Amino acid sequence: MVKLTGIVQTFEPIFEREEITHSQEAAIYYVLSVSDSSLNFTETLREARKIRRTVSQRGLTKGRDYLLSKGFLAKVLLTHNSEEDFEQRGYIPLHPKMVFKENEEYLREIYEPEDFLVREKHVEDLYGAYEDNYGDYGLKIEKGCITLQYSRKWIVSYIASIIARSEVKTVSMMLSGLRIFKEPYRQYYEDKIEKGLKIRMIFGGEEEMEEIEEVKDIRNKYEENVEIRYSPTISRTCKSFIVDDKLAMDGKKLLPMDKNGEELSYIGIVYIKEEECVKNLRRDFEKVWKTSKGLL
Repeated sequence: MVKLTGIVQTFEPIFEREEITHSQEAAIYYVLSVSDSSLNFTETLREARKIRRTVSQRGLTKGRDYLLSKGFLAKVLLTHNSEEDFEQRGYIPLHPKMVFKENEEYLREIYEPEDFLVREKHVEDLYGAYEDNYGDYGLKIEKGCITLQYSRKWIVSYIASIIARSEVKTVSMMLSGLRIFKEPYRQYYEDKIEKGLKIRMIFGGEEEMEEIEEVKDIRNKYEENVEIRYSPTISRTCKSFIVDDKLAMDGKKLLPMDKNGEELSYIGIVYIKEEECVKNLRRDFEKVWKTSKGLL
């Protein structure tokens, strides 16, 4: 059994750094959701009070909502052809390895070396709990479809986590931009590319020259394994990917409802081992690929 109190104290400064107002409650909710995916909200509140007696229902709710908006959770809206019941526990956390590694340098700065090593070991114990609870695809289901609401940070981290964990051979992506290859995610792709991963990507956004040059660098470095093309037909709301014809997502960006510049949300359907659905997405990808231009 992982030592939850110490792990919560490790994640708390990460969420403080993200300017999450209820960082204590967010850390508790995140760690509990990873360590025991069977808990509904009432049960999570009960377990949270064992870690910190002063946790309130309102505070825990706020912490969970901030995790969703900041990209540490995705919300389950609907499942199809799945044995998993999400009615009372409809949130999917990011793999804790992604969260920890992204903030490792910061944690090394605020903790003494020996203290950091102890905390690192405890968080590594949490990795196993996550993989036992959420399975090979990090979604608690091994076959079927699941509809999610999520942020850009969540989906970029999720794709990287699948590539980092699995023996993935091919990835096909149709995106409106190129930021998926920015650090800290680039390292996960490069590690797998060097082991034989092949990537085909079509983008359709108006990217900054710096981002285009960065992706060109990857393309030139791994010319035999990476192909990147451009198509003006891709909508700025389009987000889809296919992994080894076993896992695929068809996603859309939700257009903003106000002018405050808040982070946009996304809705996506993930298909896991649903052969016909994945074939349809593959056919759409290949159709756009044929008419796209190899600008990179």
